[in-house]
Amino acid sequence: MKNVLLLIPRYHTYGFDGHYVMPMGTLYVSAYLKRSKVANVITLNLNHCEGEEMDILTDTINRENINIVGFGGLSGEYQDLARMARYVRAIKPDITLMMGGGIVTADPETAMLAIPEIDYGMIGEGELTIVELIEALSRGEDLHKVDGLIFRNPQGGLVRTMKRKEIEDLDSLPFPDYEGFNYGDYLMKNPDMSDEGKRYSQVSVIGGRSCKFNCTFCFHPSGTRYRQRSIDSIFKEIDWLTQHYNISYIALREELFATDNERVREFCKRIEQYDFDWSIQLRIDNVNQELVDLLKNTRCRYIFVGVESAVNKVLKSMHKGITVAQIENALEMLHLAGLNSRSGVIMGDTQETAETAEETIQWFMKNHERYRMFIDMVIAFPGSIIYNRACRDGIIPDKVQFLKDGCPIVNLSRMPDDDFLRMMNRVEKYNYRKYNYRNYCNGNNL
Repeated sequence: MKNVLLLIPRYHTYGFDGHYVMPMGTLYVSAYLKRSKVANVITLNLNHCEGEEMDILTDTINRENINIVGFGGLSGEYQDLARMARYVRAIKPDITLMMGGGIVTADPETAMLAIPEIDYGMIGEGELTIVELIEALSRGEDLHKVDGLIFRNPQGGLVRTMKRKEIEDLDSLPFPDYEGFNYGDYLMKNPDMSDEGKRYSQVSVIGGRSCKFNCTFCFHPSGTRYRQRSIDSIFKEIDWLTQHYNISYIALREELFATDNERVREFCKRIEQYDFDWSIQLRIDNVNQELVDLLKNTRCRYIFVGVESAVNKVLKSMHKGITVAQIENALEMLHLAGLNSRSGVIMGDTQETAETAEETIQWFMKNHERYRMFIDMVIAFPGSIIYNRACRDGIIPDKVQFLKDGCPIVNLSRMPDDDFLRMMNRVEKYNYRKYNYRNYCNGNNL
């Protein structure tokens, strides 16, 4: 039986010492692989280990006689993932390396070229794929029969197998492997802060996967069809979490949680017995008075809604399926009910002009304090519609280099570069991010 190390890298991506976002996909894959019993599974979260990464990895791989190392993440986490691949390959040159997550699913060939140490990339949801892959490797079977893979052809080039079908019954999956990856330490190290400065132990519960909408700036690595867990399944996980950790806030990660008011009604009724705050994500066009009335007397601390622009032409270009009038009505409805909405606008869509940018900025300036909004720049993340357009149009001339550069901001808009940079500088004053667009421009992109 293979000895498999599932690894979470020590993150430098997020720019804050010790802060990171727990990669829940890895926790799901670990739980499913452990339940399958096709391998001996060892887990390691380097964010909670003292010492140098190389030393920790060397000790673990040698002590546990590891045959396979697996990890995954998002495109923006390239540097951390690539570093892990280099370290593992240097420690044990003949080891098998597997990688999954959004970085592979979004653009499989580019991910494999950007991290040449990887033997197998897992495209889409990884639970079934990793089990079937390990079984095939253990038995010496034909890997072409394992759906959802990309791997290196011994004769050169890359091979992609058939697309894997999305997991229909999310209730059939085990809960994430919280204990395998130091989740208690994570809660202590990464507290959420309320507006009043109170520290919260925040956990994320994933109530559904993917989204049935297709906004141009989004990419959904879990597939294209929206699926929900049952309310019973969600609360069984919540019960487990409250029994094992000191929970003060649960964020329900489900983009279309409120498409059905009856589901919201049942959730609100059942969560009354718990002593913690919670948050949900909504679409603007799902906000209605009945929904607001259901939420306003609960401990729902935040409601996250997508605004993106204050110009109908730009919203249409983004495939948002909403209007400015709907946005203003929904935000005001939440505000009048005393519900804390969180939303924002993103600048730089492909239909953005100096005039539309100014209109959105002025709208934001008028409303951001009232509705607690943020402003940011759109990023062409791999897998998104705008990324594919930018590659097609030569705005991103080298996909591998773009990934290695951390997916920098590029000018997708209808504005000249000077106007775009001026707009970006205005945005930067509000969110204090350090953009690397200028460096990318001064390279080979413009």
